[in-house]
Amino acid sequence: MRKTLIFTWILLSTFALKAQNWYQIGFKISSKVPLVRSYSDIDYASSIRSLQFGGFFRAGKYVYGEVGIGYEYFKGNYIHTTPDNETMEDLVECRYLVIPIKAVGDVPINKTFSFLPYIGVLYNPLLKVTDNTLGYSKENIENHWTQFTTGFDFRLKFVTVGIDYRLSFQHFFQNKEGRLPQFIGFNVGVIF
Repeated sequence: MRKTLIFTWILLSTFALKAQNWYQIGFKISSKVPLVRSYSDIDYASSIRSLQFGGFFRAGKYVYGEVGIGYEYFKGNYIHTTPDNETMEDLVECRYLVIPIKAVGDVPINKTFSFLPYIGVLYNPLLKVTDNTLGYSKENIENHWTQFTTGFDFRLKFVTVGIDYRLSFQHFFQNKEGRLPQFIGFNVGVIF
């Protein structure tokens, strides 16, 4: 009986320790800088500010599958050239829901420090566009923005700091050709 209890305790202890490694829950705050500012031949972003925050759940061992949900505030000062070659300028704010789907590696460097490379997709449905004089709206801005993302985080105990690259699969506007938006993102977060 005693051997059975000891064996059961060892088995449960081992499972409990491994169970902590099978999932992670966390939160991130990030900002991104545009690598492309020309969203069409006649639309240019002179300045952009963004803030994204959200939570995620990961499951796995050395490679985690991650899903999450977040919110992004994206505000830009845009310059639009009219057919008469005149320029108009206005501040436009877009708000997005952010749904990340990623594969995240966990490479422990030591007991408290890890390297976390990742690759995935961000699905960003457009929630709102503020009123503006340029005519930007949910009617002409892409409503279902999808971005490829890759990057890495460094984790020290439960705090993370990282950088990522994002490339959009769609143009910023639904009705205009242009370069695909690209960004470099910087983030900080916590993992439990």
